Amino acid sequence: PVLGLTIPRRLFSGDTIKVTFLEEGEPFEATARIGQSILEAAHDNEVELEGACDAQLACSTCHVILPQEVYDSLEEPCEEELDMLDLAMDVHDTSRLGCQVKLTKEMEGMEIVVPQSLDAR
Repeated sequence: PVLGLTIPRRLFSGDTIKVTFLEEGEPFEATARIGQSILEAAHDNEVELEGACDAQLACSTCHVILPQEVYDSLEEPCEEELDMLDLAMDVHDTSRLGCQVKLTKEMEGMEIVVPQSLDAR
């Protein structure tokens, strides 16, 4: 402990899972820490998922498309997230903002689609 502080292990789990990011149809297997957001996992693995607002729900640049079963297992998106998704391109029924979805052990092996950005079209 630093200066008598103890940090609960659950906040900084060393456990990892494998996920696959699909960028322009190309799969990229990534290792991610349980508890981190999809956006953080993307950045840690050099996946091009922007996140311009630093997870402040002020943009849609971390928009991802999730598998139906993963989407269904999550809490409903908040109104602010839905408002930002309204601004995103290529939105699907299972779209979420990567900054708002925390990775869990149950997400092991899931595919995360990164929609093409406007400049890639």
